[in-house]
Amino acid sequence: MTARRAAITGIGVITPIGIGFEKLAGGIAEGKSGVGEITNFDAESLPVRYAGEARDFDLTNHISSIKTYTDRTSAFALAAAAMALGDSEWIGNMLGAEIGLCLGSAWGCQDSIELYTRKLVESGAKFAPPLVFTHGYPNAPNSLVSIEFGLRGHNACFAGGHTAGAAALECALDLIRRDTSQRLLAGAADALSEVAVRTTIEEGLVTAGLCRPFDAAADGLLPGEAAALLALESVNKARNRKAQVMGYLLGMGSGGGPTGVEALRRAVSRALADAETDKIDGVFASASGLPCVDAAEAEVIAELPGTPPVVALKSVIGDPMGAWAPVAAAAALCCIDAGVLPAVADLREPLSDKINIVRKPLNVSPITSLILNTEPSGYAAAMVVRGPDE
Repeated sequence: MTARRAAITGIGVITPIGIGFEKLAGGIAEGKSGVGEITNFDAESLPVRYAGEARDFDLTNHISSIKTYTDRTSAFALAAAAMALGDSEWIGNMLGAEIGLCLGSAWGCQDSIELYTRKLVESGAKFAPPLVFTHGYPNAPNSLVSIEFGLRGHNACFAGGHTAGAAALECALDLIRRDTSQRLLAGAADALSEVAVRTTIEEGLVTAGLCRPFDAAADGLLPGEAAALLALESVNKARNRKAQVMGYLLGMGSGGGPTGVEALRRAVSRALADAETDKIDGVFASASGLPCVDAAEAEVIAELPGTPPVVALKSVIGDPMGAWAPVAAAAALCCIDAGVLPAVADLREPLSDKINIVRKPLNVSPITSLILNTEPSGYAAAMVVRGPDE
């Protein structure tokens, strides 16, 4: 078991209810909501006026180097990396060549793409800023983080939609199992952008009101933004250097299928088998207020033994797109630290009476948590995270 799991020795997290592990744990304990009117861009003409925004975010609070230009997604990635590396105490104690990066994003650097395109249309190619163009690539955040912190280990960029962060974590876990000398930052970053919001509106995925996970009247997701990077290494490496272990990544699974239920059932079955456990103390559902996602998750959760409590965090942070899985992993460990599971907000009529949705703050520490990550398309991923040893 020890050889298969990865130790989490650092967490960098940015959410609408808290930036950094301690503040996120505090936001969860306080029952804080990060949902409010959109301020990142002018949403006056949109049918959607609310979102989950990381309003207190400031990159200069996390890195000291001066940046000529950095868009919000890349800034999230830089800040999350700085926090995770600070926790892990990797930088300064070893060469950056030993540290790798697995980073995902559903939307990438849309602010850079939009800015360059607008300048190109308005002023012509001669005056379109070439620096901004280079920041529009999907792997731009990978490059910026690696350059900033001198990371020269394995580097991979994942652009798999809402499961991009889960794919990054699955890759990192696999690499560590294959080579226990690996040290990896793994996770995802997605910032709120007008392009992303307009596209999801056109796809009919966004609610015009509030996010109501697992509610029979739910009609769509609430846009959000977040980032999380976990510092992962083998358990033996962490023990040998006497590192503070914040938790463990036990197992991962993913899969597709003819229906969302079948896809998620496969992902959960694979994750539990990979983690070599069937004991789950809490479920962090991907529940976003999309009927197709929530109904599938309710059915699969009802099949789990022991009726574990179910958290629907997106009701207070919005949908962080590709960053959901690593953010949920960080939140699961925060809940252990805070000793409480947060209640779902705005739930009126539960979609199912067969699952134990947390409707009031629950004073419990979920030692082992199952995290669900379901795409609106039906593809799904799942992961098992456990708290630190007592």
